[in-house]
Amino acid sequence: MSHTGVGSITLGGGFSRVGRRFGLSLDNVLSVDVIAADGEFRRASAEENQDLYWGVRGGGGNFGVATSFDFQLHPMDRKVITASFIFPFSDAKNVMNFFGEYADNAPDYMDVTGGISASPGEDPVALIVIAYSGPHDKAEETFAPIRKVGTVIMEDVKVMDYVALQKSGDIDDPRANGSYMKTGFTGVFTSKLVDDFVDTFEPNPERATRIIFQQSGGAIGRIAADATAFPHRDSKHNMLSIVGWKMGMDPSQHIAYIKNQWKTLEPHTIGFYTNDYFAETQAEMNANYRGNYERLVKLKNQYDPTNLFRLNSNVPPTA
Repeated sequence: MSHTGVGSITLGGGFSRVGRRFGLSLDNVLSVDVIAADGEFRRASAEENQDLYWGVRGGGGNFGVATSFDFQLHPMDRKVITASFIFPFSDAKNVMNFFGEYADNAPDYMDVTGGISASPGEDPVALIVIAYSGPHDKAEETFAPIRKVGTVIMEDVKVMDYVALQKSGDIDDPRANGSYMKTGFTGVFTSKLVDDFVDTFEPNPERATRIIFQQSGGAIGRIAADATAFPHRDSKHNMLSIVGWKMGMDPSQHIAYIKNQWKTLEPHTIGFYTNDYFAETQAEMNANYRGNYERLVKLKNQYDPTNLFRLNSNVPPTA
């Protein structure tokens, strides 16, 4: 979406439709200017304040206020191909098992999203959505296997300007509605994962209900887990289970549904994306930084020992 803030998305990670080609937003930061808790200006890069440079790339706003970024740019054809394939819910398990293998074997220039969705009062569907930035003359043969996995009830394949594609989600962004979400990174797709999220999916005429898998891997996964503070380089997808309702409605039953469903889905996850989810406990937050946590604590002790910057995915100081 075009209104995503560049600062927060970059400090926490930065997934995109071309992330598998070029890495996360934070992987493309050449330098960042930071005002730390002591009020001092610091430029962090591979040449200056290297420890801070490591920490802000995945450590979020724990160390100060980022005032500017210098990014690596990449040449790319602005014209990309988007493809959406919609299937009946009766095909959901076949489609999602196919999706897992198809996405894992996709080239870096493909971003493949899959999931199941139900709008209020409508029948649920399974979907595969692709943003393709590779050779246009190879696209059709790449999409062909998708049409064989089930009954395609709607298909939309077209060429779009990449910036227009980024803006295309603005019109249905549900910021005027209530919503609740659980999210976690997943590894290789398994049939058990598919069975669990399809079997626990419960449409409701009073809410939008979705489970979406946003793809990772590619260039994102070819960087070591300790090269930046962002540790989840082994993830294949980000699983998001989301409900939405009209403002003014009692959301209790919808939130209860997600929390109950997540008891089944959470065992399939290996941490979560801090830009999507705020940990309910400090222990959960600490564990999510995995092997990078102790180094982050040392940086916090150095740059923010009083925890001034704490309204975030917090790393508490021990100083």
